[in-house]
Amino acid sequence: MITRDMVEGENLNEVVNLVTKTIISVADDSIPKSGLSFPKNRKPWWNKYCTDTNRDQRRAWNVFRRHPTSANQIAFQRAKSIARWARRKSERGYWIKFVSGINSSVTAKDMWDNVRRACGIYPEKRISCLRKNGQEVRNISDMVDVLAEAFASICSASNYTEPFLTHKNRTERIKLRFQTTKHISYNTDLTIFELHTALSVLKHTSPGPDEFTYSMLQHLSEHSLLNILYMFNRIWKEHVFPDCWKHAFIIPIPKPGKDSQDPLNYRPIALTSCMCKLFERIVNVRLVHILEKNEYISPFQSGFRKSRSTIDNLMSLETDIRFAFLKRNHLVSIFFDIYKAYDRT
Repeated sequence: MITRDMVEGENLNEVVNLVTKTIISVADDSIPKSGLSFPKNRKPWWNKYCTDTNRDQRRAWNVFRRHPTSANQIAFQRAKSIARWARRKSERGYWIKFVSGINSSVTAKDMWDNVRRACGIYPEKRISCLRKNGQEVRNISDMVDVLAEAFASICSASNYTEPFLTHKNRTERIKLRFQTTKHISYNTDLTIFELHTALSVLKHTSPGPDEFTYSMLQHLSEHSLLNILYMFNRIWKEHVFPDCWKHAFIIPIPKPGKDSQDPLNYRPIALTSCMCKLFERIVNVRLVHILEKNEYISPFQSGFRKSRSTIDNLMSLETDIRFAFLKRNHLVSIFFDIYKAYDRT
């Protein structure tokens, strides 16, 4: 349980660390952990019927193992036969369909890839090697350093133009004023309703370096949630961002269709603290509400907005095209593809 004494400490960094460690220690004592083995890659012919019959076979075996009677043995043998028949039928149907689909348009690579998958042979998912200055790097720690250098170079200030760098440096020297005499709705204390709303729409994602998960938060008592809300409000009012929330696990995801040995062809995905993301979600809802209410966002923007998607822009373009056809006019469309926009935005 998170008590009020925990969240009333003078040092906010120590308060956040104490709360996180307390919840994780309780979770370690009460929540069983799964193993480190990765899920098996199912063969392409494996279907739902194979899964169901395989589950029935395991259940029959567990019953027979606990109660080794003749009736249970017969039930287990029957379930085993049905599961084997289901696998053979599914595998045979897949091979017949696969062989009949081979024609002149199927490349040798695609055909052999399908054969390997059908035999349960999948390519290794981890990074085998990287290239740096024309040389191969295979040591894990060296590959980590190569990827870190590549990600740092993408985000480096050297990629910006001189006028932008001058503006950036001048702007960053201006100290932000957090205090205001105006009573603005988005500056008020965070409420328990906002906390419950944020918890209700969470999707279970991977934890950050603190190993804190959303499930731990969602199973806390109301008293503990009130104390966490008190801690959030301290962060909100004292303008202190906890140091432990500034760390993240960086997962390199290879870009599809690119050379996997080039460190620049990986997209970094950051796994940050789930408690930090919960706090950010509450603040984000407030900011988005203000932006939408005051119409600060362009009506033509569809990305990162509720109840909008790229389909809205496509429908708008199609409408303009149809009007141009009806009026016998020309329609000019310009599409921008920004180089490395994801990495540098």
